[in-house]
Amino acid sequence: MKTGNSSLIDRYFTVWAFAMPITSVVILPSIPGSTAGYLLCFLSLPVALACAGTARSRYMVFLLVAVFSWAVMFLGSQLANAMAPYFPNFTKVVLMDETDQWTFILRKSLFTQSIYLLAVVLYGAYLYIFFKPSWEQWLLASATVLALYGMYEFVYFCVMGKPGDFLTNRAFGADFQNSGGTAEEGNVIGSLFQSVTIHGFEMPRLKSLTGEPSMYAVSMLPFWIYFNATSKIRWPVWILGASLVMSTSSTAFIGFCVYALIRLSKLRFNPVKVILGILLLGVVAYVARNYIADMFQQLIIDKMDGNNVSGAERSDLFRASLDLWMDGSLANQLFGIGFGYIRSTDLLTTMLVNTGLIGTLSLSLLLLYPAFRLDSDVRGTALRQCCVATWVMLMVSVPEFAYLAPWTFVAIAYSRLRQQRFARAYENRQIDVQLT
Repeated sequence: MKTGNSSLIDRYFTVWAFAMPITSVVILPSIPGSTAGYLLCFLSLPVALACAGTARSRYMVFLLVAVFSWAVMFLGSQLANAMAPYFPNFTKVVLMDETDQWTFILRKSLFTQSIYLLAVVLYGAYLYIFFKPSWEQWLLASATVLALYGMYEFVYFCVMGKPGDFLTNRAFGADFQNSGGTAEEGNVIGSLFQSVTIHGFEMPRLKSLTGEPSMYAVSMLPFWIYFNATSKIRWPVWILGASLVMSTSSTAFIGFCVYALIRLSKLRFNPVKVILGILLLGVVAYVARNYIADMFQQLIIDKMDGNNVSGAERSDLFRASLDLWMDGSLANQLFGIGFGYIRSTDLLTTMLVNTGLIGTLSLSLLLLYPAFRLDSDVRGTALRQCCVATWVMLMVSVPEFAYLAPWTFVAIAYSRLRQQRFARAYENRQIDVQLT
């Protein structure tokens, strides 16, 4: 692939890489979506068109396919709403726009959330068309900076006893005033401070400049997975891994489990190493048994317990969202009631209600397809793990589709698949030439 101005393409992504994972800092405080990462998504369109060179047509086809897919789901859901013989009960679910309880057709949130979707599409298109291995250094540096800021917040709270985030200024609501990690009346701060008490010691849950610990986990775990396998410089990988543990997020725990299961399936069984590993884990578990018990209770058991507020809320929202989908007409079950209408505590029921079975299966296929097609090289295997872990984390515990960071390695996986196709086509041409 040749581009008209490759150096500009590279320099643009260098800046974008550092802005992309930050979601709690906005350029215009009165506009919640004006993060640097999102703004660079929209500015990337003229940059890409001007510099794409021979790849311009491929870039345009990518965007047109995305727009066509959105239009099909838009028409399907809104026609289904128009023909529905009922009005859905929105009282038990969380609406993206809770000020409007009565609009069923063409809700405002359909269009506002579609703007975030467009940003994700533009980000994915840029990586899919232009990605180069040299960009990995900037992605690793970006993730490390984000992790270090989160660690700074952790240490600051442990020493000072109060949140130390001095950069977050994103808020959802009117007349926002920075309140040091709390919410003013009628406003929700875009980076939620949470703490956990482990064996009598209160410590913050690391979330850095993202919305909350679970969103930090779903954003950064793919970075750790990929660079743990590919990076020769190890200290940034250790920082990333430590920051994910410090998030004390069940989402990170789920992601680590998925990664471990995939990795174990590819490793040869070595009895000696397995026995030594079990013994080492046993010693660590015995020494830190009280801390581990407290953490397991708060992160896993309490969230599953119906008497726990967080666990009960997640369970209730899951059931309410699933009931809303199952009570809908067949057309609504297939196409949903509209993109961006509701928000559950997981992407599975959020997508089922909003985009129906077709949208949910399409998203799953988009995330998982590379896992079945990538090569078995170190990078191919790492990208496969990233795609599967991202899909599981999103579907189980994170309803946020528009975070840019989780899509990074999905887009890179598709870019690698495209390069694989080019390589196979070149090999076939060489064989044909030799045969003739």
